[in-house]
Amino acid sequence: MAYLLQPVNQPYDPEEPMPTPLGFVANSGFFGGTLDLKREFKPIPRDLVAKTIDIGVDRLKRQAYGFVGGVIKAIDFGDRPMPDFFLLGAGHYYVSNRLRAVLERYALGAVEYIEVKANIPANKQPADAYYFINVLGRGQLIDWEASNKRGPRRGSDKNKRFFVLPWPPDLWVMKAPPPGNPAIWHEVDRAIDDLVYLGSGTHVFVSNALGDALNAAFPGQARLYSIREL
Repeated sequence: MAYLLQPVNQPYDPEEPMPTPLGFVANSGFFGGTLDLKREFKPIPRDLVAKTIDIGVDRLKRQAYGFVGGVIKAIDFGDRPMPDFFLLGAGHYYVSNRLRAVLERYALGAVEYIEVKANIPANKQPADAYYFINVLGRGQLIDWEASNKRGPRRGSDKNKRFFVLPWPPDLWVMKAPPPGNPAIWHEVDRAIDDLVYLGSGTHVFVSNALGDALNAAFPGQARLYSIREL
């Protein structure tokens, strides 16, 4: 069995009194410029990653927040501890050095880590370091015959027809991972004649062992959606 992995602050719900379990809110719309790279399954280069995460904007003073001069300025919502795994926009995931240690135990070489400076109040109990991650593992394990899918649809390439996987992921089906399959990966496109079954550079899949290890070490910090296996 495999899991679709997401941080607990996705999706963002502005109707909740505490919009995220993070204890801060960051509006990082600038990441939209990297979506083309994700669609092409290319790693995000260092110069397109924020240099600093600055948590401490006073929401009552209505200071500017978002992406400002290479810095993600976040609104501080109080004493909630800093998580070890979180999202700041457009499928961009961040991990602490503590969570990195678990990833490297199960998926050494399958993730690129770009360290980001973090200015975090001490009352949030920050980790020693935080990293933007590029998932380097690739796979084609989705069983498109057995999965709920939408299509075929025409796209920009008029000679191709496209299928996608609609939500929820409990209607998706995967084949058993072969030996050597990375423990963390993106599902890439599969093309058969004029049909293209679209993967995703923003969906992150992890093996059963890695997902269970993350859940045990960091309870409540990740959403793990079980993917049915044939």
